[in-house]
Amino acid sequence: MGRMEGKIAVVTGVGSGIGKAIAQMFAAEGAKVVGASYSPDKGKKVMEDINAAGGEGMFVQANLRKKEDVDKVYQAVMDRYGTLTTLVNCAGVLVHKTFLDHNDEDYDYISETNYRGYIWMMQKFLPEMVKENSHGKNSVLNIASVSALKPESNAYFYGGFKAAIDLTTRNLSREFSPQGVRLNVLCPGPVNTGMTPKSVKDSPEVQAEMCKNICSIGRLGEPEDIAYAAVYLCSDEATWVTGARLVVDGGASMMG
Repeated sequence: MGRMEGKIAVVTGVGSGIGKAIAQMFAAEGAKVVGASYSPDKGKKVMEDINAAGGEGMFVQANLRKKEDVDKVYQAVMDRYGTLTTLVNCAGVLVHKTFLDHNDEDYDYISETNYRGYIWMMQKFLPEMVKENSHGKNSVLNIASVSALKPESNAYFYGGFKAAIDLTTRNLSREFSPQGVRLNVLCPGPVNTGMTPKSVKDSPEVQAEMCKNICSIGRLGEPEDIAYAAVYLCSDEATWVTGARLVVDGGASMMG
């Protein structure tokens, strides 16, 4: 039996990177996965691959900056399964600019994707998750970042809203854990995803030089490194873990 057997999981941001890896690993561990993504082609392909590998996946195209699309994800889950056990908010965007170059459009784009969309998803799904007290078997996992924990140049709004979702999640755990739903935060460090600058992604030499300064382990993370941690936090192995912040960063938060 897989570690996620019996779970019905909604994972956002499944089109690529960390969200894709979490969806794939959840399915491989026995979960039924509903994947949401802004990108219809990429997200649908991830779910098709899960089904082809013997798992169970369903795709919902959604822009979670729109409340009606949050409702669409919820309705798709209820129509197919009638309930859910696990919510992973992973959709995220990053804008690298100096503080004075950030504009209102950047602020709205980051805040609506990295914070408000998470809030809307939790407001929609938490009432369903608490209907029957699962004593910690139901859970929400919000993907934040080490940018929430320490200053990072040219990612001011990104780090600010990741810090906001970190604290909001841990506050919510105080309200919902007594009702049987755990809420935890996962803070990845520098992971090789679509948000990695092309100049870094395409150059092993640049990556190696970067890691001398930002990762004590000496390499960039891979999406699977984060997915392994997500499986633990959302599995029944962690039914006594709530309000926790798990940092998975290759030692980046210890660096100067």
